[in-house]
Amino acid sequence: MRNYFILFTFTILSFYNVSSYAQDAQLSQYYASPLYLNPALVGTSGDGRAVLNYRNQWVGLPSNYMTVIGAFDTPIPKKNISLGFQVHEDIIGTGTGAHYDRTIVNATGGYKLKIDKKYTLSFGLQIGFEQSSLGFYNLIFGDQIDDDGITNNATRESVGNTSLIYADISSGLLFYGKDFWIGTSFYHINQPSITRYETGNDQLPLRFSINAGYRIPLTYRWHNSVPDYDDKTISFMMHYQAQGRSDQLSTGVNFNYKPLILGLWYRGLIVKENDHPNQFNHDAIVIMSGVQVKRITFGYSYDHPIGGLAVSEGTSHEISLRYDFDFYKNYRKKNKKGKSGLPSDECPIPNF
Repeated sequence: MRNYFILFTFTILSFYNVSSYAQDAQLSQYYASPLYLNPALVGTSGDGRAVLNYRNQWVGLPSNYMTVIGAFDTPIPKKNISLGFQVHEDIIGTGTGAHYDRTIVNATGGYKLKIDKKYTLSFGLQIGFEQSSLGFYNLIFGDQIDDDGITNNATRESVGNTSLIYADISSGLLFYGKDFWIGTSFYHINQPSITRYETGNDQLPLRFSINAGYRIPLTYRWHNSVPDYDDKTISFMMHYQAQGRSDQLSTGVNFNYKPLILGLWYRGLIVKENDHPNQFNHDAIVIMSGVQVKRITFGYSYDHPIGGLAVSEGTSHEISLRYDFDFYKNYRKKNKKGKSGLPSDECPIPNF
């Protein structure tokens, strides 16, 4: 009963307070959802790709957070532009029904500027809309609880809008070479109003992030004796994001030994003061594993909490599925001058 009371109190404060601060969903497999990480990643795989992501966060709590993302993006050969499309849904609910549902649909366009033979600068713009619904009658308020528990009486609380639709604009920038990348993104640039009251100011805060990495190949091509240069690599990466009053840093390493992929990440910001002065500002250790078979990549990650939540409460599971298309194989063929028809080199980010 105590857990439910805390949960419902948190939900009410999150979605009904006039000065509340909404937060975007969190992913552990950042690069498995490139358009959610940075709009400038659109079309940077060298061909078309389709991705599907599912995250179940804090599975031990009575009402946990679920996220589903589906996306597709592709470069346009010889035009230096890329196009993408994404559908994203967040759900907070229990067995009594969804308390909060958020659906995001957007389109992404990108342009690649080839600086020289080694370096590329990618720009991305994402435009769409969001629709959020609040399961008002699935919530329990303070006037429905007495010393004996839940009274089952109707609440006297009221809200103006249980469903909202608003426009959303995001953008990003990415600079990359053969074995490195660094990018920044800005989501919810227009900071739309998400208040459910007739008066008040409750905006969806800007989400800012920086992502960077460096890939080290473990096999080298000597006189064309090694056919696959990328069959064994190790990548060191970081991802920082901030939204409203919250920020977060993730650092990790991915090891690719085709067809196997392994990763180990740490999420936390130990330089920032914690609510508990005697504890470090930890969040989780993330363990990743995956397999890449031809054009299909499957990934799984497990978040082990180290920041205060018990393992029985704060574990999270995430699954990703990626398919790489072969739309432009003729454009990859080199002409007599040794140049490829594709607008730019493939960005060396990992598959998840």
